[in-house]
Amino acid sequence: MKRMATLAAFVAAFSFFGGVTAEMGVMDARAEARQTVQHSETRSRGSALRPGDCIGIVAPASWLEREKWEKGVRLLKKHGYRVKLAPSCTTANGFFAGTDSARASDLNHFFADDEVKAILCLRGGYGSVRVLNKLNYTEIARHPKLLIGFSDITALHTALGEKSGIVTVHGPMLGSLAGDHLTAYTEKEFFRGIESYEPLGALPTPKGAPMKAIVPGEAEGVLMGGNLSIVLSLVGTPYELKGDGALLFLEDVGVSSYQIDRALYQLWQNGLLHRVNGILFGAFTGGDDDLDPGDPTTAEVIDYYARLVGKPVIKDVPAGHVSNNAFLPFGVRATMKANDDGTASLVFDEAAALPPK
Repeated sequence: MKRMATLAAFVAAFSFFGGVTAEMGVMDARAEARQTVQHSETRSRGSALRPGDCIGIVAPASWLEREKWEKGVRLLKKHGYRVKLAPSCTTANGFFAGTDSARASDLNHFFADDEVKAILCLRGGYGSVRVLNKLNYTEIARHPKLLIGFSDITALHTALGEKSGIVTVHGPMLGSLAGDHLTAYTEKEFFRGIESYEPLGALPTPKGAPMKAIVPGEAEGVLMGGNLSIVLSLVGTPYELKGDGALLFLEDVGVSSYQIDRALYQLWQNGLLHRVNGILFGAFTGGDDDLDPGDPTTAEVIDYYARLVGKPVIKDVPAGHVSNNAFLPFGVRATMKANDDGTASLVFDEAAALPPK
């Protein structure tokens, strides 16, 4: 039963691409309106870090055993940083690292704490969405600083961008930095990112793993997005991603191709895929393990929606639930190029942070 509606959709979509042509007719009718969408305003940003600064560690979602993150603390200290742990980092409460109120309080406190120069999330998992209605967005806007994380932390990226208007970072978390699979690429890009107060320029890619164009073209806008499932879960809430004139980045883990189709079709119907200027797909891992014969793969689903949207689309951005996890500042203006020869690039045109104080 789980696939009945989706398989019917794919019969229409993949058996003959007339469906794409019909949808594109609707898209073309909206082209003029899309061209009038204004780019998102420049967001407030915190200061870049330098050795000796304090990084605050928060656990806004799930908890993690100490032995799985202590190595990450040692890595931060090795690079010269001081670390301050929020109480929720050492608290387990069911699915979560402490109660909803406690986890929200930790975030509010660390944003207001002038000693803390950046906030690094312990891990994702589940629970960030449950603190959104308890955050002091006005005070956070008065104390912008880099909040870094991915996966479930997408809820915070979206809410803080929409409600507080600050730059945040899709990047590795403390648990990632402590993991046995931490790569030189991830470590280098993390510290380069938090210490830079100039535009980061072209996003480097790991050796032998270039980004690729799906739909050729060039687009410019503010980078937003994150985990597809979390972006979808915010639709219809006060924290929904608007994405007007943005470059939309998406990744996910452990979701089947039919679930990705369902999510992308809903984002098509609610208008997000119409409102953005371009789309970048990161890693989609572990979703094709239980495909039935004849099922479309994740790659085929992504390719279908890329061509349906008809805007510049890039895939294989090195970010998500993978060892090589890039530093992607959300809320800064960037330019993506998907070239006719299949090559692609993403260039950050604005700095993610101000000079250190």
